[in-house]
Amino acid sequence: MLRKTVSIDERLFFELEKEGILEHFRSFSDLVSTSLQNTIESMKQEKYRRQIAQMAKDPMVIADIEAVQEDFKYADRDADAF
Repeated sequence: MLRKTVSIDERLFFELEKEGILEHFRSFSDLVSTSLQNTIESMKQEKYRRQIAQMAKDPMVIADIEAVQEDFKYADRDADAF
């Protein structure tokens, strides 16, 4: 476990206490770790969404998708028959 000192705005800490948020965690360190994990996951998801959006505009990716759709159009039609 890595130890770091964290400073937060006093009003923010009082709001955490007032709303009972601290009661949901074993310790303040647990709250910080959980919040950081959530932030990391959220940022990863946002990065992934941006990458997908960029890919959707890439002519090579679009051409590959069209080629795959063309290759499987008969297989898709056969599956619809069932």
